[in-house]
Parts: sequence; C-alpha cells; structure tokens
Amino acid sequence: MRLIFVANSPSPNTVELYNALHRRHDTEVSVAYLSRRNAKWQNPSFPTDHDILESRNLSPFPSRVNTAFCPGLLLRLLFKERRARIIIQGYSNPTNFLLILAMSFLRPGADWAFWGERIKKSPKSHPIRFLVKRAVISAISRSRRVYAVGQAGVKSYAEHGVPERLLRSLPYTKDFSVYQSPETTHDNKVIVTTARLVPSKKIDQLVRVFSDISDDYPDWRLDIIGDGAMRPELENGIKESLRDRITFHGYAGPEKQSEIYAGSDLFVLPSMHDGWGMVVPEAMAAGLPVITTDGVMAGRDLVRSGENGFLLPPGQSEPLKAILLGVMRGDLDLEKMGATALDSVSTYYPEHVSEDLVADISTGWRGRE
Repeated sequence: MRLIFVANSPSPNTVELYNALHRRHDTEVSVAYLSRRNAKWQNPSFPTDHDILESRNLSPFPSRVNTAFCPGLLLRLLFKERRARIIIQGYSNPTNFLLILAMSFLRPGADWAFWGERIKKSPKSHPIRFLVKRAVISAISRSRRVYAVGQAGVKSYAEHGVPERLLRSLPYTKDFSVYQSPETTHDNKVIVTTARLVPSKKIDQLVRVFSDISDDYPDWRLDIIGDGAMRPELENGIKESLRDRITFHGYAGPEKQSEIYAGSDLFVLPSMHDGWGMVVPEAMAAGLPVITTDGVMAGRDLVRSGENGFLLPPGQSEPLKAILLGVMRGDLDLEKMGATALDSVSTYYPEHVSEDLVADISTGWRGRE
C-alpha cells in the first residue's frame, strides 16, 4: 500500500516511524514536509531514509511552519495521488487546514486520516480559533481514522465529539535502545531531568523543592539536561551551598543523555503540559522510574503510580516533595521500579508501532487495497 504523510517538518518524534514503514515490504512511504527545518529542534539533522515529496512553500514567511502554504502539494494530493492513503498531521497551518477541509468535502470517499496530539479547548471569546477548531472536528469526523498521540489524546478527541469508532492511539516513537546501559544502577543518589528551560516545564519548581529538602540529605544531587531562556535565572537563583550539587548540562544528544541517565536513580518532569513528552519513554528505556504530571500525555500512557514511577497533579509542589522525600529516605525500591519502567516502553519502538499502524490501515480503514 502507498502511504503519504503530510508533516510540518522532520521531527525526532516521527522520522523513525517513517523509516520503519519504509523498510517494510508491504508499504511504499512518502512524506511531504512543509518545512525542512524547525527552530524547535536544536539538532535538526535526523536520519530520513524514507522518500520525501518536495513541495514549494509560497508563504511570505517560509521559515515559519504555521504559515506554510503549498498549493502544488494540495492539488497533487487531491487529484493525482488518488490511490494513496494520506495521513495529515495537525491542522495549525494553511496547507493542512485546507487539505483537511478539501478531503472531507470534495473527496468524501477518499482514504485519508488525521493524526494529531489533541485539540485544546478554545473559549468562545476567541471566535476565530473556536470556529477553526469546530471546522476541523467536523472535517476529521468524516475521515477514515483519527489517530491521537496516546490514550489521553483519544479521550480529548472523544470529548470534542469525534466518533469513538474512528479513534485510535498512534504514539510518537523512536529507537530507545541508545538510552539503555548495562552500567545503570540505583545507588547514585542522583535525580535527573531533561527539558527545555521554559516556564511551562516547571524546572524552577523542581529546583525549589530539591533546595527545600536537600539540607537533610546532603549526598543527593540534581542533574538538569536542557537549555532555554530560564537557564540564567535558574543558575543565579541557586544558593551557594547547593552550587556543587545542582549541575546544568545544557543541551545533550541521546548518547550524552544515556551516559547521565546511567549515573542517575530517578527522572523527574514536572511539566504543566506536554503534547507527548518523549523524554518520559526515553528515561524509562534507561531503566529510570519517572515522576511526572498528568499534564504530560506520555506520563498518562506509561506511568503507573507506585509501580514504575508516580503521576502527580501539575503545578503542585507538596506531592512532588513528598515523593522525593520518600526516595531520599530509601522508602522506595527504585531498582524494581526501574525494571518495570523499562518493560513499560517495550511496545513503543518504531517497528512495533509501524506494525500496529499497517494492521489498522489494512483492517480498520474502509478503503481500497
């Protein structure tokens, strides 16, 4: 079968799924990237073995994915690629928005699907956003399938009125084996986090909680992987007695992350919200128990409180403080929880996700072979 994905830009969350589909004998895969670079990714060089459909972007702001306008691609997908199964990723740019509407109303019998993290609620006080989302919900409800990123995303689309028969989970995926290390132990007394240092990730909250309880547990350290606008503020706010116990590593690729994870005991991501949160399965693949919030979609899918980590309410310091105190006192079997965490991501590798996707398209869509 021929599959065409319409994606914003190459992303570490998706390129390995495309590559896994490309390696299969029963699929022909092409990806139309509306932009070849995305400033969100500090390292934009991702391995792309799959075929790429070139599309001319006529937007006056071609470097901004959310303004992408590719009329040639629209015409090709609407009128030339009639035998392909088309999966449209997101709706936050003119090309995808128009393609969703056109596939829904101009080609009602076409074999197409929508794939997106979730649809956030927009108040009626923002009428344009409200109307756009209502139009998208109406259009994707006429597709062959609506793929959400994780079970929390499935629930979100159902709450917006998308028929449940159309809904399936299609999580982001990558090869997590790079994060596994035979040197991982759970007696290092190190807490680690990986995040962009921006307000929504709440790393400042983690630093405050650690600072509040660390005096009673002087052997424990906090490692922070990531960079961002808040880094100077965070570094300058650390009290002198903790400067040798809180380390800022800056941006780190998978190999460096794996090395740091191997010397850590526990991963924490106190983010207010994440459409997925790939760092959660990455840390689990390293055998680390994970503390995160129910605002992180990967946390909702993967974390089972008390078994492989803890899922906490976002923005609240006291629950996080209570768990970290239990960890530092030695109340928790981190080695057992880490082993459970590792097992929890066993089905999230690209080959497994691609197998499930192809099976669903073959048996769940009502289209042609």
